Amino acid sequence: MRSLLASLSLFGFVAFAAGQAPPKPAPSPDVDKALETFKTGKFDEAFEQLKKACAANPQLQPPRIILAGWFVQAERGKEARATLERFTAEEPKHPDGYLLNASFAFGEGRITDAILSCQAALQFSADARWDAEVRKRYVREARLGLAASFEQRGDWASVKEQLMGLLNDDPKNGPLRQRLGAATFQTGKPEEAFADFQKAFQDDPAVDPPELRLGALWAAKGERDKSEDWLKKAVAAHAANPKAHRAYAGYLLDEGKPGAAQLYIDAAAKLDSKSRDTATLQALLFRHKKEYGPAEVAFEQLHKDAPGDSFALGNLAIVLVESADEKKKKRAVELAESLVKQNSRAADAYAVLGYCYFKLGRIDDADKALGAAASAGQVGLDTAYYLALVLNEKKKYAEGFKILDEAVKARGPFVYRADARTFLADLAKRVPEKKDEPKK
Repeated sequence: MRSLLASLSLFGFVAFAAGQAPPKPAPSPDVDKALETFKTGKFDEAFEQLKKACAANPQLQPPRIILAGWFVQAERGKEARATLERFTAEEPKHPDGYLLNASFAFGEGRITDAILSCQAALQFSADARWDAEVRKRYVREARLGLAASFEQRGDWASVKEQLMGLLNDDPKNGPLRQRLGAATFQTGKPEEAFADFQKAFQDDPAVDPPELRLGALWAAKGERDKSEDWLKKAVAAHAANPKAHRAYAGYLLDEGKPGAAQLYIDAAAKLDSKSRDTATLQALLFRHKKEYGPAEVAFEQLHKDAPGDSFALGNLAIVLVESADEKKKKRAVELAESLVKQNSRAADAYAVLGYCYFKLGRIDDADKALGAAASAGQVGLDTAYYLALVLNEKKKYAEGFKILDEAVKARGPFVYRADARTFLADLAKRVPEKKDEPKK
């Protein structure tokens, strides 16, 4: 499963995200009535009701834009696109049409189209028919979309240009300032980035501490030693902030040091006992220590509180499959299969399913699931361990040894690192060229 440290958001927030629904219209009884009509499938009637509502309240978005947004939320993409195209034909210089089109394009990975649409929205926002407040909203949304799109391209100079434009209008916005710092870091200027993070924290103490933000960025670059240095500084400088303790604890768990991590998890629990993030770390600590009973209770509660949380679901499946209870093992497989259905493109989901199949002796099924996990991209370290177990069952010892040897030498989150080292030594006895090597 994913690294606790790597799961930290690096950019504060992103306005455009894959699958993000368009902004909801302002509360209005007339709009609510139109929405109820829409839900019955009477789309033309709903549109007429929206026209009346928008005529009575000029602050609302145009009726076709609202309607297109409802089609998106209803997962009726064809109708959403047709509605948007008709709106743009009727209002070729209206920013709302281009902003919604940019959202569609960004969600589908069409970054160039998203940039062009945002640039058009920015251009048409200058039209004299818009009052200052409406113009400000259009400019903000267009710049946010451009920043997100340029981030996807890795064009950090353009990201900074858009964020600085936003900060000119909103200089005390901490999340925006943090995002600027992240872009500055990507241009190879960590000192300037840290200054941005300090300014962001000064303006908005709710954002992550500056040392923590820099630690997360170094971790994302694979510079784990530098990351740890900054995480230690975060704990020292912000001893009363549970975020700092949680982040360093996550790093230590990723490094396979549960004993050291517990000190910081306990500190975070004292500072913020009701936090889900703290509870997640406590549950993961149990798993690292192979205390599967308490881990099961903890992940069960996390799953109950948030059924859509893939991290809790995947970990619950794994701790259940480690049980000696056959009923729990079968439930683990059911949960893992559910995880794959919810996340059909996620390598981690297939890895969990493969391990659960393996623990039930379904070797061929495990092989297929882990093959899907490996084909999805870079193989995680725990996934490498699962693969080696299956390859061993198939008597493919050399192949399993190679995969596991690379995993054991790598740094990063690896719950089964100790087990992997033991198993690697066992595999070496079955690989002729390794077995015959002189001992060092």
